[in-house]
Amino acid sequence: MKKIIAAAVAAAFVAPAFAADVTLSGDVEYKYISAEDGASFDSGDQDVTVTASEELANGWVVTASLELDGAEDSLNSDSSLSINMGMATVTIGDANDIAQRMVDEKSDKAEHGGRSGEAALHADASIDHTLSLTASPAEGLMVAVSKSTSVDDADATVIDTTSYALQYSMMGATFGYSSTEVEGFDENVTGMHFGYATGPISLGYESFSNVGNVADDDGTNLGLAYSYGAGNLYVETGETKDASAGTDVKTTAMGVSYAIGNLNTYLEQNTVKESASADDDQTIVGVEYKF
Repeated sequence: MKKIIAAAVAAAFVAPAFAADVTLSGDVEYKYISAEDGASFDSGDQDVTVTASEELANGWVVTASLELDGAEDSLNSDSSLSINMGMATVTIGDANDIAQRMVDEKSDKAEHGGRSGEAALHADASIDHTLSLTASPAEGLMVAVSKSTSVDDADATVIDTTSYALQYSMMGATFGYSSTEVEGFDENVTGMHFGYATGPISLGYESFSNVGNVADDDGTNLGLAYSYGAGNLYVETGETKDASAGTDVKTTAMGVSYAIGNLNTYLEQNTVKESASADDDQTIVGVEYKF
């Protein structure tokens, strides 16, 4: 009897065997930025993500993700749960993207500067939870729709965001279209996205209308990268127009990256030109480790 009790107690402290595959990943990044108004150190990505994935008895694949984002004085937690049913995937959480973000950033080639597609998303930047559906009805075709909610900090009202996206890929080229509607704004952000890769060369171009859900505030961005093996040579340039103020902002980033294993370093020159102010030139040196 004593042996049976001892075995039961020992078994209680043995970690159970899970069917799910659990992985741990993340990255840490730091940058030194030298500008005309002084120099400073800054932190970039500081993330730790735990992912668990399991194939169910009916063939569906369920994946749960918990992401910890490190900030300067806080730690933010995001999570998501997705179910892949073959041709379609349903995802819910606050760590997953709206439909527009699933097809943008084709032109995002710069390590730090530049003006990627992410700078031209909807006016409401703080998404609390998103329910999205993605499907692949044909080879190379992806269709996505998402519904999101967020809270307006000014009056604590709930804002709904609806986003749609289409993407088609063939022979190294990718074409995309997206639209995002935010409750309380008359204009939708719409985007045209194009990417192409062949050998060591990749490029992307994007055009956005009604940036920030504001009528006639438009933006474009172009990025080009060449992989020389250990890293990339890249250039990214974009422009965003403020129709009501009659001003525009042009951003150009040129740089080179070099990686040893998962340790990546880069040197970049980033220039921001605004119609009503002097140019802002930045020299950026960065180091990032991914695991």
